[in-house]
Amino acid sequence: MMEVAVMIKFLSKICRDSGIGSTHVVTRTGHMTIMRWGFWTPYLTILFSKILPVKQVMHNHESTFISILLWGQYQEITRDPQKGLIEINDRKWFNILNYKKFHEIRATKPVYTLLFMGPTKQNTSVMINDKIIPSERLIKGYK
Repeated sequence: MMEVAVMIKFLSKICRDSGIGSTHVVTRTGHMTIMRWGFWTPYLTILFSKILPVKQVMHNHESTFISILLWGQYQEITRDPQKGLIEINDRKWFNILNYKKFHEIRATKPVYTLLFMGPTKQNTSVMINDKIIPSERLIKGYK
């Protein structure tokens, strides 16, 4: 009987935190920053994304991801808050980012990517003036 309860709890979590379709990133002022389509679960997320050439803020992700750049390129600024290190890299083919790091993307044209993200480790945050705040304070939502 215990196994059934554990299985029901597991399936309930997957269904509650899962989805399929669009999950565009929109700021509180109504500006679209990334258009995304795919599916997401607490254990695996796969998204086709169109990164728009707009100003972004330094942010982290729910988990570590691998992104394949299908069309276009961008400059990525990463920051490790634990070490205080800042790196600037030009991304043309792929990108891997650990969930503990923050990054900002700078694109001059739209960039199309295919993103694979592992199990959820944390909630997304943004970094403004060296302060880490919950992303909900800047992001209106994911539509």
